[in-house]
Amino acid sequence: MLRATPSAGYWPQMPPLPSKDFHLTRAELLRLGAALCAGAALPAFAQRPPMPAMNTRPIPSTREALPVIGCGTWIGFDQRPGTAEYKRLPGVLDALFAAGGTVIDSSPMYGRSEETTGELLAASGRHDKAFLATKVWTSGREAGIAQMEQSFARLRTRRMDLMQVHNLVDWRTHLATLRGWKDKDRVR
Repeated sequence: MLRATPSAGYWPQMPPLPSKDFHLTRAELLRLGAALCAGAALPAFAQRPPMPAMNTRPIPSTREALPVIGCGTWIGFDQRPGTAEYKRLPGVLDALFAAGGTVIDSSPMYGRSEETTGELLAASGRHDKAFLATKVWTSGREAGIAQMEQSFARLRTRRMDLMQVHNLVDWRTHLATLRGWKDKDRVR
């Protein structure tokens, strides 16, 4: 026998239960069981276990631990402010940093991705959490310097953690520039 006296305002849509020989239909019993299971599961969702630490590997030259998973910006970050896609991107960075990630990889080849990344990091004040990686992919010393300077401006940083030569385009020329910039601490 099931007896209940719902208090006013607690279950306003539920009529008072009969006082004698209360019977549930199969459908009502299933709904009640599903509701009880859902209610019992709520604490498990509310109290998530701590996330395991992100796997890292040391950078050979500095021994700095770098997460093995990063965030690439191709296509996903090539978004204009005001769009629904752009508005979701702070959540992407939140998830990356919350999981212990730091690496954000971009390129001037990725449309507006560098600019979007720089805007989002500046707006959140999290440049210090990011390990910024981008690329140079043009020929000639002056063109390479101009492209890299533009990447610094778009990413809103004075120092790049990693500058890569995309597809090894004119790599000997860019390598000389990058070695000089490393000596000046513009590139780590």
